[in-house]
This record gives sequence, structure tokens and C-alpha cells, in this order.
Amino acid sequence: FIITQMFFDTKVFATFVEDCKKWGINCPVVPGLMCINAYAGFCKMTKFCKTRVTPELQAKMDSMKDDPDAVKAFGVEFGIQMCKDLTPLVDVLHFYTLNLEKVTFGILEGLGYEVKSAADEADAESMVAKGSAWARVGDTVKTSKGNGVVQEIGKDGSAVVAIEGGETLTFKKEEYSKVF
Repeated sequence: FIITQMFFDTKVFATFVEDCKKWGINCPVVPGLMCINAYAGFCKMTKFCKTRVTPELQAKMDSMKDDPDAVKAFGVEFGIQMCKDLTPLVDVLHFYTLNLEKVTFGILEGLGYEVKSAADEADAESMVAKGSAWARVGDTVKTSKGNGVVQEIGKDGSAVVAIEGGETLTFKKEEYSKVF
């Protein structure tokens, strides 16, 4: 099977599946769905992944950029509609949650599935996107001064890091990356 990169236009997915068939690719194609959780995350991930965004979707997101609750509610509504558009074409959906399950739970509930667990976003404030990886308090990160453990993450993405060997320093978000 194939799992696609994230997308926000179901017509593009349908065209991709048709094109695969024309080229003799007959395995199942699973749509990769990135849930819309936050305006900044949406902008960062669509840029990072070079994802096509329709002008209508971008305008809608721009209109809500300062209202996190409205973005989450829209993310659920938009996700439900995408899934409804896709389920006649596929048997399986794949959600990219980035460990933020609240919107995914809302989508599943909106589709009629029973979600038996509550969304736990206790660490949502401490999670900061860093490229395709996430760093949070307690994670080991690589810096120009060596590896260390994140002690604190600021709202701007900066991190206070205890470097191996004793020093504690602050790094801008582009100056550290998570060690896996």
C-alpha cells in the first residue's frame, strides 16, 4: 500500500489515485490526513511539506488566525468533510496527529465512531514544532554546544537546555533539534 503525504484537497487525491491506476500501480492508496489543530502549525507544516492549499482554505484559516478555539472547531468540521469525501474512494484513512489527538477525536466522533478516551493535551503548550520533529521538556536535543536536556520551552520556541557537563543555556528554536 501507499500512504500519501498530507493534503487538503480531496480532488487532488482522487486524481492521484486515477493516475496511479493509469501507470499500473494497483495497490491500495491510503490518504494521509493532517488534522488542522492550530494556525501556526498549519502554516508551518504546509510550507515544510510544500502542500497545496486552496485559496478558499487559506482565506478561512487567515480569518481565524487569532482564535485558537475557532481553528480547532474548523479543523474538526473540515476533517469530517474530507473524510466524507474520501470514504467512497478508500477503505482506510490515516491521520497524522503529531501527538495532538483532540481534533482527530472530534473528527471520528463527527463520523459516528465512539471514542472511548478523552483527549489529553496537558503537554500541548510545551510542544514546539521543529522541522518534522517535536521537542518538549525532558527531551534530549542537539545544539552547537553539544547535547542536552530541555528544561523549559518559551512561547517563541526558544529552549532552556541543560548541556551535558553542567552548563544551562538558552537557544533560539532554530538552534536546537530533537535527538531520536
